[in-house]
Amino acid sequence: MDADTRRARACLLLQGTPGLGFAAQRLLLDRFPAEELLGQAPSEWLGAGLTRKQAQGLAVARDNPVSCLFDLDQAMDTLASLDASVITPLHQDYPPLLHAIGDPPPILYVRGQAHLLRRTQLAMVGSRRASPAGKRMASALAGAAVRSELAVTSGLALGIDGASHRGALDAGGASIAVMATGIDRIYPARHRPLAEALAETGVLVTEWPPGTPPQRGHFPRRNRIISGLSLFTLVVEAALPSGSLLTAAAAGRQGRDVGAVPWSSLHRGGEGCLQLLREGAALVASIDDVLDALGWFARRPDPQPNIEKQRSASPGLSGAARALLGQLDDSAQTLEQLSRVSGVAPDTLQRALTELELAGLVERSMEGVVRR
Repeated sequence: MDADTRRARACLLLQGTPGLGFAAQRLLLDRFPAEELLGQAPSEWLGAGLTRKQAQGLAVARDNPVSCLFDLDQAMDTLASLDASVITPLHQDYPPLLHAIGDPPPILYVRGQAHLLRRTQLAMVGSRRASPAGKRMASALAGAAVRSELAVTSGLALGIDGASHRGALDAGGASIAVMATGIDRIYPARHRPLAEALAETGVLVTEWPPGTPPQRGHFPRRNRIISGLSLFTLVVEAALPSGSLLTAAAAGRQGRDVGAVPWSSLHRGGEGCLQLLREGAALVASIDDVLDALGWFARRPDPQPNIEKQRSASPGLSGAARALLGQLDDSAQTLEQLSRVSGVAPDTLQRALTELELAGLVERSMEGVVRR
């Protein structure tokens, strides 16, 4: 059994041992490389800080994996089928910034380009029910961020998260999705194509073992990883109340910079951002505001984006079809909604939509049209 396999099995065994929570897992994995953990005597685990009951429970699980809280072999097969890796605090790919937060995850399951976790990152978060303007802003800021060689980190949720990931990918940059589920459980399900794209050029990461479904209590824990990986957390659009403000609060506790986009006071969806600005968050109207805060950690983007490259991403499309494609994302929208937002007549939109469908760039559902 090679070191990677031993590491994965040890981490799954830790998380499957009853009574062995995150704090106990950290005690062990801060002391021993995971691939060497199960070869230690229980007395060594006691010396690392486990209670006698915890050490006895781990010894039982090691000698009889059937006692684990989940099927260990099945979890190993899942990791292998996804080509997922496991990293712990003593591993070379463990993100340095996570070492500095108060509650660092002892185990990370990673799918994709693990080395990206060490890149300088901008966290971008916001409402799941984002407005079209909010999603356009997120996409544009994410594109500008990756042109400055920042990686864009978010939570794979609908709305601002999805628009941020897509904006980074469309600009040819790196994006990191922190999940609140097991590495094999994509949530929401409609983001599976996005997750697959991220696994190709970016990275998916979670602290939960394979098979873990979405649960309410997992999202705050995910949020502290999003902010913990990043030097700057940007709330693009958020109403009141909003879970995005919890991510911003986590960033503040971690000593990281927080920024918000300044929306009009008439825009209900931006009230959370205005509250953050009143509380001292940095005002972010363009990526330059983020770069100013990051200082020497960041690089200025090229002054002129490569428009020809952007156009070539949609070869042969009419201007109307390209304009419609820019209005679409992962949230289903009806033709009537698109017409109200764009001011374009429905019959013109219908022709453009047909063109996009033939190009394989959009798909229809009962709820409306979504970008593929």
